[in-house]
Amino acid sequence: MYKELVGKIVDEAKSEEANLVIWDRRDTFTVESDDMGKIEVADDYLRVHMQEGKATVYVQLESIYKLVVEKERSGKSRAGTRAGFGAARS
Repeated sequence: MYKELVGKIVDEAKSEEANLVIWDRRDTFTVESDDMGKIEVADDYLRVHMQEGKATVYVQLESIYKLVVEKERSGKSRAGTRAGFGAARS
């Protein structure tokens, strides 16, 4: 996935105080809104300091195939997916 696109999605999640769900070829994980300030988009990887500094996750940008900004919805509904971005190689 392109650095500019990942950066745009990360910025959106930060500004909306939302969670960011990341799918790569190995795993799926959620960056909680509290940890969004500890995320860095570099030239070829995404780095997240999580769990109060106990864990650091590195994800190669080329291995990310889907990012979702997940925001709490008001009312009786559960948290839901707001916007998703995917990439595929041909």
